[in-house]
Amino acid sequence: MSKYQKVSAVVDQDEEEASDTKNGRVLLSEEKTALMSKPADRTPPERRVFISTSNFLKLTILVAVTLQNTGYALIRRYSRGHLKEKYSTSSALLTMELAKLALSMGQVAYGGHESDVPAGSALSKFSFLIAHSWKMMVPAVIYLIMNILGFLALSHLDASTFSIVAQMKVFTTAIFSVLILGRQLHMRKWRALTTLTLGVILISNEALPRAAAADASQEALRTHNADLRHFAIGMGASLGDVLLSGFASIYFEMVLKSKSETYSVWDRNLQLAFWSSLIYGPIMMYDNPSAPFQGWSIITMACSAVGALGGVLVALSIKHTDSIMKTIATTGAIVLTTILNAAFLNGPFTLPIWTGALIVVISVFNYNDRGDPEAS
Repeated sequence: MSKYQKVSAVVDQDEEEASDTKNGRVLLSEEKTALMSKPADRTPPERRVFISTSNFLKLTILVAVTLQNTGYALIRRYSRGHLKEKYSTSSALLTMELAKLALSMGQVAYGGHESDVPAGSALSKFSFLIAHSWKMMVPAVIYLIMNILGFLALSHLDASTFSIVAQMKVFTTAIFSVLILGRQLHMRKWRALTTLTLGVILISNEALPRAAAADASQEALRTHNADLRHFAIGMGASLGDVLLSGFASIYFEMVLKSKSETYSVWDRNLQLAFWSSLIYGPIMMYDNPSAPFQGWSIITMACSAVGALGGVLVALSIKHTDSIMKTIATTGAIVLTTILNAAFLNGPFTLPIWTGALIVVISVFNYNDRGDPEAS
Protein backbone atom coordinates (compact mmCIF):
# COMPACT_ATOMS: atom_id res chain seq x y z
CA MET A 1 0.00 0.00 0.00
CA SER A 2 1.36 3.36 -0.99
CA LYS A 3 1.86 6.20 1.37
CA TYR A 4 -1.04 8.05 -0.25
CA GLN A 5 -3.35 5.05 0.14
CA LYS A 6 -2.41 4.67 3.82
CA VAL A 7 -3.15 8.30 4.47
CA SER A 8 -6.45 8.02 2.58
CA ALA A 9 -7.41 4.94 4.57
CA VAL A 10 -6.66 6.68 7.85
CA VAL A 11 -8.71 9.69 6.79
CA ASP A 12 -11.60 7.47 5.73
CA GLN A 13 -11.42 5.60 9.05
CA ASP A 14 -11.38 8.87 11.00
CA GLU A 15 -14.34 10.18 9.02
CA GLU A 16 -16.22 6.91 9.57
CA GLU A 17 -15.57 7.04 13.32
CA ALA A 18 -16.57 10.67 13.39
CA SER A 19 -19.72 9.82 11.46
CA ASP A 20 -20.46 6.95 13.83
CA THR A 21 -19.85 9.23 16.79
CA LYS A 22 -22.13 11.85 15.27
CA ASN A 23 -24.73 9.22 14.50
CA GLY A 24 -24.34 7.97 18.03
CA ARG A 25 -25.00 11.46 19.33
CA VAL A 26 -28.00 11.78 17.03
CA LEU A 27 -29.35 8.47 18.21
CA LEU A 28 -28.75 9.44 21.81
CA SER A 29 -30.54 12.72 21.28
CA GLU A 30 -33.47 10.95 19.65
CA GLU A 31 -33.64 8.49 22.50
CA LYS A 32 -33.69 11.32 25.00
CA THR A 33 -36.36 13.08 22.99
CA ALA A 34 -38.41 9.90 22.83
CA LEU A 35 -38.05 9.31 26.55
CA MET A 36 -38.96 12.89 27.33
CA SER A 37 -41.92 12.95 25.00
CA LYS A 38 -43.25 9.55 26.02
CA PRO A 39 -45.03 10.74 29.23
CA ALA A 40 -46.66 13.51 27.22
CA ASP A 41 -48.51 10.86 25.22
CA ARG A 42 -50.52 9.94 28.30
CA THR A 43 -52.23 12.07 30.93
CA PRO A 44 -49.60 13.18 33.43
CA PRO A 45 -50.24 12.16 37.01
CA GLU A 46 -51.90 14.86 39.06
CA ARG A 47 -49.76 16.45 41.70
CA ARG A 48 -51.13 15.94 45.15
CA VAL A 49 -52.01 19.18 46.85
CA PHE A 50 -52.35 19.10 50.61
CA ILE A 51 -55.53 21.20 50.58
CA SER A 52 -57.10 23.42 47.96
CA THR A 53 -58.37 26.91 48.60
CA SER A 54 -61.98 25.74 48.36
CA ASN A 55 -61.42 22.85 50.77
CA PHE A 56 -59.55 25.13 53.13
CA LEU A 57 -62.56 27.46 53.22
CA LYS A 58 -64.89 24.54 53.91
CA LEU A 59 -62.58 23.24 56.61
CA THR A 60 -62.46 26.67 58.22
CA ILE A 61 -66.26 26.86 58.27
CA LEU A 62 -66.40 23.30 59.62
CA VAL A 63 -64.11 24.13 62.53
CA ALA A 64 -65.95 27.39 63.17
CA VAL A 65 -69.35 25.68 63.28
CA THR A 66 -68.00 23.04 65.67
CA LEU A 67 -66.51 25.62 68.00
CA GLN A 68 -69.59 27.84 67.83
CA ASN A 69 -71.98 25.00 68.69
CA THR A 70 -69.76 23.89 71.54
CA GLY A 71 -69.08 27.37 72.86
CA TYR A 72 -72.71 28.48 72.73
CA ALA A 73 -73.92 25.47 74.72
CA LEU A 74 -71.15 25.75 77.31
CA ILE A 75 -71.41 29.52 77.78
CA ARG A 76 -75.18 29.41 78.20
CA ARG A 77 -74.84 26.53 80.65
CA TYR A 78 -72.14 28.36 82.61
CA SER A 79 -74.14 31.59 82.64
CA ARG A 80 -77.51 30.20 83.64
CA GLY A 81 -76.65 26.89 85.28
CA HIS A 82 -73.58 27.85 87.36
CA LEU A 83 -73.49 31.61 87.73
CA LYS A 84 -77.30 31.80 87.94
CA GLU A 85 -77.30 35.07 86.02
CA LYS A 86 -80.71 36.74 85.88
CA TYR A 87 -80.39 38.89 82.79
CA SER A 88 -83.34 39.14 80.41
CA THR A 89 -83.27 36.39 77.81
CA SER A 90 -85.02 38.67 75.33
CA SER A 91 -82.29 41.30 75.68
CA ALA A 92 -79.65 38.72 74.76
CA LEU A 93 -81.71 37.49 71.82
CA LEU A 94 -82.36 41.04 70.59
CA THR A 95 -78.64 41.79 70.67
CA MET A 96 -77.93 38.68 68.59
CA GLU A 97 -80.55 39.57 66.00
CA LEU A 98 -79.39 43.17 65.67
CA ALA A 99 -75.85 41.95 65.03
CA LYS A 100 -77.09 39.52 62.36
CA LEU A 101 -79.28 42.23 60.85
CA ALA A 102 -76.32 44.59 60.51
CA LEU A 103 -74.17 41.94 58.83
CA SER A 104 -76.96 40.88 56.46
CA MET A 105 -77.60 44.50 55.49
CA GLY A 106 -73.95 44.88 54.58
CA GLN A 107 -74.04 41.74 52.43
CA VAL A 108 -77.25 42.79 50.68
CA ALA A 109 -75.93 46.28 49.98
CA TYR A 110 -72.50 45.29 48.68
CA GLY A 111 -72.50 41.52 48.14
CA GLY A 112 -73.96 41.39 44.63
CA HIS A 113 -75.85 38.10 45.13
CA GLU A 114 -78.35 36.75 42.60
CA SER A 115 -81.77 37.92 43.73
CA ASP A 116 -85.12 39.31 42.67
CA VAL A 117 -84.32 42.47 44.60
CA PRO A 118 -84.31 45.39 42.11
CA ALA A 119 -81.02 47.17 41.56
CA GLY A 120 -80.70 50.50 43.27
CA SER A 121 -79.50 52.11 46.44
CA ALA A 122 -78.99 50.15 49.62
CA LEU A 123 -82.03 51.84 51.15
CA SER A 124 -84.25 50.82 48.25
CA LYS A 125 -83.06 47.21 48.54
CA PHE A 126 -83.78 47.15 52.27
CA SER A 127 -87.24 48.64 51.72
CA PHE A 128 -88.05 46.06 49.05
CA LEU A 129 -86.94 43.14 51.22
CA ILE A 130 -88.87 44.34 54.26
CA ALA A 131 -91.99 44.90 52.17
CA HIS A 132 -91.77 41.29 50.94
CA SER A 133 -90.70 39.68 54.22
CA TRP A 134 -93.98 38.43 55.65
CA LYS A 135 -93.06 34.77 54.97
CA MET A 136 -90.15 35.06 57.40
CA MET A 137 -92.41 36.12 60.26
CA VAL A 138 -93.30 32.46 60.87
CA PRO A 139 -89.73 31.21 61.51
CA ALA A 140 -89.03 34.38 63.52
CA VAL A 141 -91.76 33.44 66.00
CA ILE A 142 -90.61 29.82 66.03
CA TYR A 143 -86.98 30.78 66.67
CA LEU A 144 -88.12 33.04 69.51
CA ILE A 145 -89.79 30.08 71.21
CA MET A 146 -86.81 27.83 70.44
CA ASN A 147 -84.31 30.25 71.98
CA ILE A 148 -86.41 30.63 75.10
CA LEU A 149 -86.69 26.84 75.38
CA GLY A 150 -82.94 26.54 74.87
CA PHE A 151 -82.17 28.90 77.73
CA LEU A 152 -84.75 27.12 79.90
CA ALA A 153 -83.29 23.69 79.10
CA LEU A 154 -79.73 24.75 79.89
CA SER A 155 -80.89 26.16 83.21
CA HIS A 156 -81.97 22.63 84.21
CA LEU A 157 -79.73 20.26 82.23
CA ASP A 158 -75.99 19.87 81.80
CA ALA A 159 -74.57 21.04 78.49
CA SER A 160 -73.60 17.59 77.19
CA THR A 161 -77.09 16.13 77.71
CA PHE A 162 -78.63 19.16 76.02
CA SER A 163 -76.27 18.90 73.03
CA ILE A 164 -76.87 15.20 72.50
CA VAL A 165 -80.65 15.42 72.85
CA ALA A 166 -80.52 18.25 70.32
CA GLN A 167 -79.26 15.75 67.73
CA MET A 168 -82.79 14.39 67.51
CA LYS A 169 -83.40 17.44 65.31
CA VAL A 170 -82.31 15.32 62.35
CA PHE A 171 -85.16 12.93 63.17
CA THR A 172 -87.84 15.63 63.43
CA THR A 173 -86.47 17.31 60.31
CA ALA A 174 -86.81 14.03 58.41
CA ILE A 175 -90.37 13.57 59.64
CA PHE A 176 -91.40 17.06 58.54
CA SER A 177 -89.61 16.66 55.21
CA VAL A 178 -91.84 13.65 54.52
CA LEU A 179 -95.01 15.34 55.76
CA ILE A 180 -94.47 18.78 54.21
CA LEU A 181 -92.16 18.27 51.23
CA GLY A 182 -93.30 14.75 50.34
CA ARG A 183 -89.79 13.30 50.33
CA GLN A 184 -89.14 9.57 50.39
CA LEU A 185 -86.37 8.35 52.69
CA HIS A 186 -84.45 5.13 52.11
CA MET A 187 -84.89 2.41 54.73
CA ARG A 188 -81.23 2.77 55.70
CA LYS A 189 -81.91 6.33 56.77
CA TRP A 190 -84.84 5.31 58.91
CA ARG A 191 -82.61 2.73 60.60
CA ALA A 192 -80.06 5.45 61.28
CA LEU A 193 -82.77 7.67 62.75
CA THR A 194 -83.94 4.84 64.98
CA THR A 195 -80.46 4.13 66.35
CA LEU A 196 -79.95 7.86 66.85
CA THR A 197 -83.08 7.98 68.99
CA LEU A 198 -81.87 4.99 71.01
CA GLY A 199 -78.56 6.74 71.61
CA VAL A 200 -80.34 9.84 72.88
CA ILE A 201 -82.51 7.71 75.17
CA LEU A 202 -79.36 6.08 76.59
CA ILE A 203 -77.83 9.48 77.30
CA SER A 204 -81.02 10.84 78.83
CA ASN A 205 -81.49 7.79 81.04
CA GLU A 206 -77.92 8.07 82.34
CA ALA A 207 -78.41 11.76 83.10
CA LEU A 208 -81.68 11.07 84.93
CA PRO A 209 -81.32 11.66 88.68
CA ARG A 210 -81.12 8.36 90.57
CA ALA A 211 -83.79 7.36 93.03
CA ALA A 212 -83.09 8.20 96.61
CA ALA A 213 -82.39 5.39 99.05
CA ALA A 214 -85.32 4.01 101.04
CA ASP A 215 -83.83 5.21 104.32
CA ALA A 216 -82.88 8.63 102.97
CA SER A 217 -83.68 11.67 105.06
CA GLN A 218 -86.52 14.02 104.24
CA GLU A 219 -84.00 16.59 103.05
CA ALA A 220 -82.46 14.06 100.66
CA LEU A 221 -85.90 13.15 99.33
CA ARG A 222 -86.76 16.79 98.77
CA THR A 223 -83.47 17.31 96.96
CA HIS A 224 -84.10 14.26 94.80
CA ASN A 225 -87.61 15.42 93.91
CA ALA A 226 -86.24 18.84 93.01
CA ASP A 227 -83.65 17.21 90.77
CA LEU A 228 -86.39 15.22 89.06
CA ARG A 229 -88.39 18.38 88.46
CA HIS A 230 -85.32 20.09 87.03
CA PHE A 231 -84.67 17.13 84.76
CA ALA A 232 -88.29 16.95 83.58
CA ILE A 233 -88.38 20.68 82.82
CA GLY A 234 -85.04 20.54 81.04
CA MET A 235 -85.93 17.49 78.94
CA GLY A 236 -89.36 18.90 78.10
CA ALA A 237 -87.80 22.17 76.94
CA SER A 238 -85.14 20.30 74.94
CA LEU A 239 -87.68 18.09 73.18
CA GLY A 240 -89.87 21.10 72.41
CA ASP A 241 -86.83 22.83 70.92
CA VAL A 242 -86.09 19.73 68.83
CA LEU A 243 -89.65 19.50 67.50
CA LEU A 244 -89.85 23.17 66.55
CA SER A 245 -86.39 23.06 64.99
CA GLY A 246 -87.43 20.30 62.60
CA PHE A 247 -90.45 22.25 61.41
CA ALA A 248 -88.56 25.55 61.14
CA SER A 249 -85.77 23.94 59.11
CA ILE A 250 -88.17 22.51 56.55
CA TYR A 251 -90.19 25.72 56.38
CA PHE A 252 -87.05 27.79 55.85
CA GLU A 253 -85.86 25.39 53.13
CA MET A 254 -89.25 25.54 51.43
CA VAL A 255 -89.17 29.35 51.40
CA LEU A 256 -85.50 29.62 50.43
CA LYS A 257 -85.81 27.16 47.53
CA SER A 258 -89.10 28.50 46.24
CA LYS A 259 -89.29 28.35 42.44
CA SER A 260 -91.63 31.31 42.22
CA GLU A 261 -89.10 33.80 43.61
CA THR A 262 -85.34 34.09 44.00
CA TYR A 263 -83.77 35.46 47.15
CA SER A 264 -80.27 34.91 48.47
CA VAL A 265 -79.51 33.52 51.89
CA TRP A 266 -78.51 37.00 53.03
CA ASP A 267 -81.83 38.41 51.80
CA ARG A 268 -83.74 35.88 53.87
CA ASN A 269 -81.45 36.41 56.86
CA LEU A 270 -82.12 40.14 56.72
CA GLN A 271 -85.87 39.53 56.64
CA LEU A 272 -85.65 37.01 59.47
CA ALA A 273 -83.51 39.29 61.64
CA PHE A 274 -85.88 42.20 60.96
CA TRP A 275 -88.91 40.30 62.23
CA SER A 276 -86.99 38.79 65.13
CA SER A 277 -85.85 42.25 66.23
CA LEU A 278 -89.43 43.52 66.10
CA ILE A 279 -90.50 40.60 68.29
CA TYR A 280 -87.66 40.67 70.81
CA GLY A 281 -87.68 44.45 71.30
CA PRO A 282 -91.12 44.77 72.93
CA ILE A 283 -90.57 41.61 74.97
CA MET A 284 -87.31 43.01 76.32
CA MET A 285 -88.99 46.27 77.30
CA TYR A 286 -91.83 44.35 78.95
CA ASP A 287 -89.43 42.22 81.00
CA ASN A 288 -87.63 45.20 82.49
CA PRO A 289 -88.70 48.56 81.04
CA SER A 290 -86.53 50.67 83.33
CA ALA A 291 -83.31 48.69 82.85
CA PRO A 292 -83.60 46.17 79.98
CA PHE A 293 -79.91 45.26 80.20
CA GLN A 294 -79.83 44.82 83.95
CA GLY A 295 -77.81 41.80 85.08
CA TRP A 296 -75.56 41.77 82.04
CA SER A 297 -71.95 40.74 82.47
CA ILE A 298 -68.97 39.92 80.30
CA ILE A 299 -70.26 36.35 80.13
CA THR A 300 -73.62 37.61 78.88
CA MET A 301 -71.97 39.67 76.16
CA ALA A 302 -69.86 36.68 75.15
CA CYS A 303 -72.99 34.53 74.99
CA SER A 304 -74.71 37.06 72.72
CA ALA A 305 -71.66 37.37 70.48
CA VAL A 306 -71.31 33.61 70.07
CA GLY A 307 -75.04 33.28 69.40
CA ALA A 308 -74.92 35.98 66.71
CA LEU A 309 -71.94 34.23 65.16
CA GLY A 310 -74.04 31.10 64.88
CA GLY A 311 -76.54 32.86 62.64
CA VAL A 312 -73.74 34.02 60.37
CA LEU A 313 -72.22 30.54 60.20
CA VAL A 314 -75.57 29.03 59.25
CA ALA A 315 -75.64 31.28 56.20
CA LEU A 316 -72.05 30.46 55.32
CA SER A 317 -72.55 26.72 55.79
CA ILE A 318 -75.55 26.75 53.46
CA LYS A 319 -73.49 28.53 50.83
CA HIS A 320 -70.12 26.78 51.07
CA THR A 321 -70.60 23.35 52.67
CA ASP A 322 -72.78 20.31 52.31
CA SER A 323 -74.79 18.21 54.73
CA ILE A 324 -71.93 15.82 55.42
CA MET A 325 -69.60 18.60 56.55
CA LYS A 326 -72.32 20.14 58.67
CA THR A 327 -72.89 16.71 60.20
CA ILE A 328 -69.20 16.42 61.01
CA ALA A 329 -69.33 19.82 62.67
CA THR A 330 -72.41 18.89 64.68
CA THR A 331 -71.08 15.54 65.84
CA GLY A 332 -67.73 17.11 66.60
CA ALA A 333 -69.56 19.59 68.79
CA ILE A 334 -71.24 16.73 70.68
CA VAL A 335 -67.93 15.11 71.59
CA LEU A 336 -66.21 18.39 72.39
CA THR A 337 -69.13 19.65 74.48
CA THR A 338 -69.27 16.41 76.46
CA ILE A 339 -65.53 16.50 77.18
CA LEU A 340 -65.43 20.17 78.18
CA ASN A 341 -68.64 19.93 80.18
CA ALA A 342 -67.21 17.06 82.21
CA ALA A 343 -63.85 18.77 82.63
CA PHE A 344 -64.99 22.26 83.61
CA LEU A 345 -68.69 22.20 84.52
CA ASN A 346 -68.86 18.97 86.56
CA GLY A 347 -71.03 17.25 83.97
CA PRO A 348 -71.53 13.46 83.91
CA PHE A 349 -68.66 11.44 82.51
CA THR A 350 -69.72 7.79 82.39
CA LEU A 351 -69.41 4.88 79.99
CA PRO A 352 -73.12 4.86 79.02
CA ILE A 353 -72.93 8.54 78.10
CA TRP A 354 -69.90 7.95 75.90
CA THR A 355 -71.59 4.89 74.38
CA GLY A 356 -74.70 6.91 73.63
CA ALA A 357 -72.62 9.72 72.16
CA LEU A 358 -70.81 7.24 69.91
CA ILE A 359 -74.14 5.78 68.77
CA VAL A 360 -75.40 9.26 67.96
CA VAL A 361 -72.26 10.11 65.99
CA ILE A 362 -72.38 6.88 63.95
CA SER A 363 -76.10 7.26 63.33
CA VAL A 364 -75.80 10.81 62.02
CA PHE A 365 -72.95 9.82 59.70
CA ASN A 366 -74.94 6.81 58.49
CA TYR A 367 -77.96 9.01 57.84
CA ASN A 368 -75.91 11.31 55.60
CA ASP A 369 -74.00 8.53 53.84
CA ARG A 370 -74.53 8.89 50.09
CA GLY A 371 -73.15 5.49 49.18
CA ASP A 372 -76.60 4.16 48.33
CA PRO A 373 -77.76 5.83 45.11
CA GLU A 374 -81.37 5.05 45.92
CA ALA A 375 -81.24 6.94 49.19
CA SER A 376 -82.63 10.41 49.06
